[in-house]
Amino acid sequence: MAGLSQDNLLKDVFNAEVVRALSDRIGRAYPAWQASQFERETLVAFPELSFMQRSHHLCEMLHRHLPTDPRRSIPILVKTLGPVIEPGVTVWENFHIIALCEFVSRYGHDHFDLSMGALYEMTRRFSAEGSLRTFLEVDYERCMQKLNAWVADPDPHVRRLVSEGTRPRLPMTGRIKRFQENPRPVIALLEKLKDDSELYVRRSVANNINDIAKDNPDVALATLRKWARMRSPRVQWVVRHAARSLIKQGHPEILEILGAPSDIRIELSDLRLKPKLKSYRIGDTVELGFQLRLREKKAARVIVDYVMHYQKANGKQSEKVFKLRDWQLQPGEQRAVIRKHALRNTSGRTHYPGAHRLELQINGKRYGSIEFQLKS
Repeated sequence: MAGLSQDNLLKDVFNAEVVRALSDRIGRAYPAWQASQFERETLVAFPELSFMQRSHHLCEMLHRHLPTDPRRSIPILVKTLGPVIEPGVTVWENFHIIALCEFVSRYGHDHFDLSMGALYEMTRRFSAEGSLRTFLEVDYERCMQKLNAWVADPDPHVRRLVSEGTRPRLPMTGRIKRFQENPRPVIALLEKLKDDSELYVRRSVANNINDIAKDNPDVALATLRKWARMRSPRVQWVVRHAARSLIKQGHPEILEILGAPSDIRIELSDLRLKPKLKSYRIGDTVELGFQLRLREKKAARVIVDYVMHYQKANGKQSEKVFKLRDWQLQPGEQRAVIRKHALRNTSGRTHYPGAHRLELQINGKRYGSIEFQLKS
Protein backbone atom coordinates (compact mmCIF):
# COMPACT_ATOMS: atom_id res chain seq x y z
CA MET A 1 0.00 0.00 0.00
CA ALA A 2 1.30 3.46 -0.90
CA GLY A 3 0.63 5.22 2.40
CA LEU A 4 -2.07 6.46 4.73
CA SER A 5 -4.91 8.86 4.02
CA GLN A 6 -8.49 9.38 5.12
CA ASP A 7 -9.52 6.58 2.76
CA ASN A 8 -6.47 4.40 3.42
CA LEU A 9 -6.53 3.84 7.18
CA LEU A 10 -3.78 2.40 9.34
CA LYS A 11 -5.90 -0.62 10.22
CA ASP A 12 -6.01 -1.52 6.53
CA VAL A 13 -2.35 -2.55 6.55
CA PHE A 14 -3.96 -5.74 7.86
CA ASN A 15 -5.91 -6.74 4.75
CA ALA A 16 -6.84 -9.80 2.72
CA GLU A 17 -3.80 -9.54 0.45
CA VAL A 18 -1.39 -9.44 3.39
CA VAL A 19 -3.12 -12.30 5.22
CA ARG A 20 -3.14 -14.52 2.11
CA ALA A 21 0.51 -13.76 1.36
CA LEU A 22 1.46 -14.68 4.93
CA SER A 23 -0.65 -17.82 4.72
CA ASP A 24 1.08 -18.82 1.49
CA ARG A 25 4.53 -18.42 3.04
CA ILE A 26 3.50 -20.44 6.11
CA GLY A 27 2.23 -23.19 3.81
CA ARG A 28 5.63 -23.46 2.17
CA ALA A 29 7.32 -23.82 5.57
CA TYR A 30 4.66 -26.05 7.19
CA PRO A 31 3.08 -28.73 4.93
CA ALA A 32 0.19 -29.44 7.37
CA TRP A 33 -1.00 -25.83 7.15
CA GLN A 34 -4.75 -25.37 6.57
CA ALA A 35 -4.61 -22.17 4.55
CA SER A 36 -8.28 -21.72 3.62
CA GLN A 37 -9.54 -22.18 7.16
CA PHE A 38 -6.93 -19.80 8.61
CA GLU A 39 -7.64 -17.12 6.02
CA ARG A 40 -11.41 -17.40 6.46
CA GLU A 41 -11.32 -17.25 10.27
CA THR A 42 -8.86 -14.36 10.23
CA LEU A 43 -10.53 -12.16 7.62
CA VAL A 44 -14.14 -12.59 8.74
CA ALA A 45 -13.47 -10.52 11.87
CA PHE A 46 -11.41 -7.73 10.29
CA PRO A 47 -14.17 -5.29 9.20
CA GLU A 48 -15.17 -4.47 12.80
CA LEU A 49 -11.65 -4.35 14.26
CA SER A 50 -9.17 -1.50 14.76
CA PHE A 51 -5.47 -1.67 13.87
CA MET A 52 -4.32 -3.18 17.17
CA GLN A 53 -7.39 -5.42 17.39
CA ARG A 54 -6.58 -6.83 13.95
CA SER A 55 -3.01 -7.45 15.06
CA HIS A 56 -4.16 -9.26 18.23
CA HIS A 57 -6.69 -11.28 16.23
CA LEU A 58 -4.08 -12.32 13.66
CA CYS A 59 -1.78 -13.41 16.49
CA GLU A 60 -4.56 -15.51 18.02
CA MET A 61 -5.42 -17.13 14.68
CA LEU A 62 -1.78 -18.04 14.14
CA HIS A 63 -1.72 -19.65 17.57
CA ARG A 64 -4.90 -21.56 16.78
CA HIS A 65 -3.62 -22.99 13.50
CA LEU A 66 0.12 -23.44 14.07
CA PRO A 67 1.67 -26.20 16.23
CA THR A 68 1.08 -25.49 19.91
CA ASP A 69 4.74 -26.03 20.80
CA PRO A 70 6.51 -22.67 20.28
CA ARG A 71 9.72 -24.56 19.49
CA ARG A 72 7.94 -25.60 16.29
CA SER A 73 5.69 -22.61 15.58
CA ILE A 74 8.19 -19.77 16.08
CA PRO A 75 10.74 -21.14 13.55
CA ILE A 76 7.90 -21.45 11.03
CA LEU A 77 7.08 -17.76 11.44
CA VAL A 78 10.74 -16.80 11.06
CA LYS A 79 10.82 -18.66 7.74
CA THR A 80 7.99 -16.44 6.44
CA LEU A 81 10.07 -13.26 6.75
CA GLY A 82 11.12 -11.42 3.61
CA PRO A 83 14.37 -9.55 2.93
CA VAL A 84 15.91 -7.13 5.42
CA ILE A 85 14.71 -3.54 4.87
CA GLU A 86 16.74 -0.34 4.66
CA PRO A 87 17.11 1.65 7.91
CA GLY A 88 14.29 4.15 8.44
CA VAL A 89 12.22 2.89 5.50
CA THR A 90 8.51 2.16 6.04
CA VAL A 91 7.35 -1.00 4.27
CA TRP A 92 3.59 -1.14 4.75
CA GLU A 93 3.41 -4.76 3.64
CA ASN A 94 5.58 -5.68 6.64
CA PHE A 95 3.26 -4.25 9.28
CA HIS A 96 1.79 -7.70 9.87
CA ILE A 97 5.10 -8.58 11.56
CA ILE A 98 3.82 -6.76 14.64
CA ALA A 99 1.48 -9.74 15.10
CA LEU A 100 4.38 -12.17 14.68
CA CYS A 101 6.36 -10.27 17.32
CA GLU A 102 3.35 -10.45 19.62
CA PHE A 103 3.17 -14.20 19.02
CA VAL A 104 6.78 -14.55 20.17
CA SER A 105 6.26 -12.47 23.31
CA ARG A 106 2.99 -14.19 24.26
CA TYR A 107 3.90 -17.80 23.60
CA GLY A 108 7.70 -17.89 23.58
CA HIS A 109 8.74 -16.29 26.85
CA ASP A 110 9.67 -19.68 28.32
CA HIS A 111 12.14 -20.20 25.46
CA PHE A 112 14.46 -17.22 25.79
CA ASP A 113 17.15 -17.97 23.20
CA LEU A 114 14.65 -19.11 20.57
CA SER A 115 12.45 -16.05 21.09
CA MET A 116 15.25 -13.50 21.16
CA GLY A 117 16.63 -15.00 17.97
CA ALA A 118 13.21 -14.62 16.36
CA LEU A 119 12.85 -10.99 17.51
CA TYR A 120 16.35 -10.32 16.15
CA GLU A 121 15.21 -11.40 12.68
CA MET A 122 11.80 -9.71 12.92
CA THR A 123 13.18 -6.33 13.93
CA ARG A 124 15.34 -6.37 10.79
CA ARG A 125 12.12 -6.39 8.72
CA PHE A 126 9.83 -4.31 10.93
CA SER A 127 10.39 -3.33 14.58
CA ALA A 128 10.21 -5.54 17.65
CA GLU A 129 10.63 -3.08 20.52
CA GLY A 130 7.15 -3.66 21.94
CA SER A 131 7.68 -7.40 22.25
CA LEU A 132 11.23 -7.05 23.56
CA ARG A 133 9.79 -5.36 26.64
CA THR A 134 8.09 -8.61 27.65
CA PHE A 135 11.49 -10.26 27.99
CA LEU A 136 12.83 -7.34 30.02
CA GLU A 137 10.04 -8.13 32.47
CA VAL A 138 10.29 -11.93 32.57
CA ASP A 139 14.06 -12.43 32.19
CA TYR A 140 15.72 -9.10 32.92
CA GLU A 141 19.31 -10.22 33.51
CA ARG A 142 19.62 -12.34 30.38
CA CYS A 143 17.82 -9.74 28.31
CA MET A 144 20.23 -7.01 29.39
CA GLN A 145 23.17 -9.29 28.58
CA LYS A 146 21.73 -9.75 25.10
CA LEU A 147 21.20 -6.01 24.64
CA ASN A 148 24.77 -5.30 25.71
CA ALA A 149 25.90 -7.59 22.90
CA TRP A 150 23.48 -6.11 20.37
CA VAL A 151 24.78 -2.53 20.79
CA ALA A 152 27.71 -3.65 18.61
CA ASP A 153 25.65 -5.58 16.07
CA PRO A 154 26.43 -4.72 12.42
CA ASP A 155 22.72 -4.30 11.63
CA PRO A 156 21.38 -0.81 12.55
CA HIS A 157 17.88 -2.25 13.03
CA VAL A 158 19.22 -4.37 15.87
CA ARG A 159 21.18 -1.49 17.42
CA ARG A 160 18.06 0.66 17.27
CA LEU A 161 16.07 -2.11 18.97
CA VAL A 162 18.40 -1.80 21.99
CA SER A 163 17.52 1.88 22.39
CA GLU A 164 13.88 1.81 21.33
CA GLY A 165 13.08 -1.30 23.37
CA THR A 166 14.43 0.24 26.59
CA ARG A 167 12.58 3.56 26.34
CA PRO A 168 10.79 4.05 29.69
CA ARG A 169 7.79 5.71 28.02
CA LEU A 170 7.59 4.14 24.57
CA PRO A 171 4.24 5.16 22.99
CA MET A 172 1.56 2.48 22.49
CA THR A 173 3.25 0.13 24.97
CA GLY A 174 3.32 -0.21 28.73
CA ARG A 175 5.90 1.88 30.58
CA ILE A 176 8.94 0.15 32.06
CA LYS A 177 8.67 1.14 35.73
CA ARG A 178 12.08 -0.35 36.49
CA PHE A 179 13.69 2.17 34.13
CA GLN A 180 11.46 5.01 35.28
CA GLU A 181 12.77 4.44 38.80
CA ASN A 182 16.39 3.85 37.76
CA PRO A 183 17.39 4.67 34.17
CA ARG A 184 21.12 4.15 34.68
CA PRO A 185 21.21 0.69 33.03
CA VAL A 186 19.61 2.32 29.98
CA ILE A 187 22.12 5.18 30.01
CA ALA A 188 24.92 2.60 29.94
CA LEU A 189 23.49 1.19 26.70
CA LEU A 190 22.89 4.60 25.16
CA GLU A 191 26.49 5.62 25.87
CA LYS A 192 27.51 3.01 23.29
CA LEU A 193 24.96 4.20 20.72
CA LYS A 194 25.09 7.99 21.01
CA ASP A 195 27.65 8.34 18.18
CA ASP A 196 26.13 5.65 15.96
CA SER A 197 26.76 6.00 12.24
CA GLU A 198 23.02 5.72 11.47
CA LEU A 199 20.70 8.68 12.11
CA TYR A 200 17.92 6.09 12.48
CA VAL A 201 19.67 4.79 15.61
CA ARG A 202 20.68 8.20 16.98
CA ARG A 203 17.10 9.45 16.70
CA SER A 204 16.00 6.58 18.94
CA VAL A 205 18.77 7.44 21.43
CA ALA A 206 17.52 11.04 21.55
CA ASN A 207 13.93 9.87 22.08
CA ASN A 208 15.06 7.57 24.89
CA ILE A 209 16.86 10.40 26.71
CA ASN A 210 13.80 12.59 26.17
CA ASP A 211 11.72 9.89 27.88
CA ILE A 212 14.19 9.66 30.76
CA ALA A 213 14.05 13.44 31.23
CA LYS A 214 10.34 13.25 32.06
CA ASP A 215 10.95 11.04 35.12
CA ASN A 216 14.60 11.68 35.94
CA PRO A 217 15.57 15.13 34.68
CA ASP A 218 18.75 15.21 36.76
CA VAL A 219 20.03 11.99 35.15
CA ALA A 220 19.15 13.24 31.67
CA LEU A 221 20.80 16.61 32.32
CA ALA A 222 24.00 15.04 33.63
CA THR A 223 24.17 12.81 30.57
CA LEU A 224 23.50 15.64 28.12
CA ARG A 225 26.01 17.91 29.84
CA LYS A 226 28.70 15.25 29.39
CA TRP A 227 27.74 14.55 25.78
CA ALA A 228 27.61 18.26 24.93
CA ARG A 229 31.36 18.47 25.61
CA MET A 230 32.04 16.00 22.80
CA ARG A 231 33.04 17.40 19.41
CA SER A 232 31.22 14.78 17.34
CA PRO A 233 28.50 16.45 15.21
CA ARG A 234 26.48 13.24 15.54
CA VAL A 235 26.50 13.44 19.34
CA GLN A 236 25.69 17.16 19.20
CA TRP A 237 22.64 16.30 17.09
CA VAL A 238 21.52 13.78 19.73
CA VAL A 239 21.93 16.36 22.51
CA ARG A 240 19.75 18.91 20.71
CA HIS A 241 16.97 16.45 19.95
CA ALA A 242 17.10 14.73 23.34
CA ALA A 243 16.50 18.05 25.09
CA ARG A 244 13.04 18.68 23.60
CA SER A 245 10.96 18.23 26.76
CA LEU A 246 13.45 20.06 28.96
CA ILE A 247 13.50 22.99 26.53
CA LYS A 248 9.70 23.14 26.52
CA GLN A 249 9.79 23.22 30.32
CA GLY A 250 12.18 26.17 30.13
CA HIS A 251 14.72 24.27 32.20
CA PRO A 252 17.60 26.74 32.75
CA GLU A 253 20.34 24.09 32.95
CA ILE A 254 19.55 22.54 29.56
CA LEU A 255 19.37 26.01 28.03
CA GLU A 256 22.81 26.73 29.47
CA ILE A 257 24.12 23.43 28.05
CA LEU A 258 22.74 24.35 24.63
CA GLY A 259 24.20 27.84 24.75
CA ALA A 260 20.80 29.55 24.97
CA PRO A 261 20.96 31.64 28.18
CA SER A 262 17.65 32.46 29.86
CA ASP A 263 18.80 35.99 30.81
CA ILE A 264 19.18 37.03 27.18
CA ARG A 265 17.94 40.54 26.27
CA ILE A 266 15.19 40.41 23.68
CA GLU A 267 12.99 43.11 22.16
CA LEU A 268 9.58 41.73 21.20
CA SER A 269 7.15 43.72 19.07
CA ASP A 270 3.94 43.42 17.07
CA LEU A 271 2.71 40.26 18.82
CA ARG A 272 -0.66 39.54 17.22
CA LEU A 273 -3.24 37.03 16.09
CA LYS A 274 -4.96 37.41 12.73
CA PRO A 275 -7.78 37.92 12.21
CA LYS A 276 -7.67 40.29 15.19
CA LEU A 277 -10.77 39.26 17.14
CA LYS A 278 -11.77 38.89 20.77
CA SER A 279 -13.24 35.46 20.11
CA TYR A 280 -12.87 32.59 17.66
CA ARG A 281 -14.85 29.45 16.98
CA ILE A 282 -13.76 25.86 17.38
CA GLY A 283 -12.51 24.84 13.93
CA ASP A 284 -11.00 28.25 13.08
CA THR A 285 -7.37 28.74 12.10
CA VAL A 286 -5.52 31.79 13.40
CA GLU A 287 -2.20 33.30 12.35
CA LEU A 288 0.34 34.10 15.04
CA GLY A 289 2.83 36.83 14.17
CA PHE A 290 5.53 38.86 15.91
CA GLN A 291 8.94 40.45 15.49
CA LEU A 292 11.96 39.76 17.66
CA ARG A 293 15.31 41.56 17.95
CA LEU A 294 18.44 40.49 19.84
CA ARG A 295 19.66 43.28 22.15
CA GLU A 296 23.03 41.75 23.02
CA LYS A 297 26.56 42.75 22.06
CA LYS A 298 27.44 39.17 21.17
CA ALA A 299 25.77 36.59 18.97
CA ALA A 300 23.43 34.27 20.86
CA ARG A 301 21.31 31.21 20.38
CA VAL A 302 17.60 31.98 20.60
CA ILE A 303 15.09 29.15 21.03
CA VAL A 304 11.52 30.33 20.49
CA ASP A 305 8.38 28.37 21.39
CA TYR A 306 4.79 29.42 21.92
CA VAL A 307 2.48 28.29 24.69
CA MET A 308 -1.27 27.74 24.37
CA HIS A 309 -3.31 27.77 27.55
CA TYR A 310 -6.37 25.66 26.75
CA GLN A 311 -9.71 25.55 28.53
CA LYS A 312 -10.39 22.07 29.89
CA ALA A 313 -13.75 20.35 30.34
CA ASN A 314 -13.55 20.87 34.13
CA GLY A 315 -13.14 24.64 33.76
CA LYS A 316 -9.43 24.68 34.55
CA GLN A 317 -6.67 25.47 32.08
CA SER A 318 -3.83 23.33 30.77
CA GLU A 319 -0.89 24.44 28.67
CA LYS A 320 0.90 22.95 25.70
CA VAL A 321 4.21 24.18 24.32
CA PHE A 322 4.70 24.25 20.54
CA LYS A 323 8.07 24.52 18.81
CA LEU A 324 8.69 27.61 16.69
CA ARG A 325 12.29 28.57 15.89
CA ASP A 326 15.89 27.87 16.87
CA TRP A 327 18.24 30.61 15.68
CA GLN A 328 21.81 31.80 16.08
CA LEU A 329 21.30 35.59 15.98
CA GLN A 330 23.85 38.34 15.56
CA PRO A 331 23.81 41.51 17.73
CA GLY A 332 20.84 43.66 16.77
CA GLU A 333 19.52 41.08 14.30
CA GLN A 334 15.74 41.09 13.85
CA ARG A 335 13.49 38.27 12.71
CA ALA A 336 9.80 38.15 11.83
CA VAL A 337 7.73 35.05 12.51
CA ILE A 338 4.36 33.94 11.15
CA ARG A 339 2.78 30.64 12.14
CA LYS A 340 -0.72 29.27 11.56
CA HIS A 341 -2.42 27.54 14.49
CA ALA A 342 -5.55 25.41 14.08
CA LEU A 343 -8.23 25.55 16.77
CA ARG A 344 -9.95 22.43 15.49
CA ASN A 345 -10.50 19.15 17.30
CA THR A 346 -8.14 16.29 16.52
CA SER A 347 -7.64 12.74 17.73
CA GLY A 348 -5.21 14.11 20.32
CA ARG A 349 -7.04 17.22 21.49
CA THR A 350 -10.61 18.32 22.13
CA HIS A 351 -11.26 22.05 22.35
CA TYR A 352 -13.75 23.47 24.85
CA PRO A 353 -15.44 26.88 24.87
CA GLY A 354 -14.03 29.45 27.25
CA ALA A 355 -11.02 31.64 27.95
CA HIS A 356 -7.76 30.82 26.17
CA ARG A 357 -4.37 32.48 26.24
CA LEU A 358 -1.26 32.44 24.05
CA GLU A 359 2.23 33.57 25.06
CA LEU A 360 5.77 33.21 23.76
CA GLN A 361 8.60 31.33 25.44
CA ILE A 362 12.09 32.50 24.51
CA ASN A 363 15.06 30.66 26.00
CA GLY A 364 12.76 29.37 28.71
CA LYS A 365 11.23 32.72 29.74
CA ARG A 366 7.67 33.83 28.96
CA TYR A 367 7.02 36.97 26.91
CA GLY A 368 3.82 38.72 25.82
CA SER A 369 0.29 37.44 26.14
CA ILE A 370 -2.84 37.35 23.99
CA GLU A 371 -6.16 36.37 25.53
CA PHE A 372 -9.23 35.31 23.58
CA GLN A 373 -12.49 33.44 23.95
CA LEU A 374 -13.21 30.24 22.09
CA LYS A 375 -16.82 29.54 21.15
CA SER A 376 -18.49 26.38 19.89
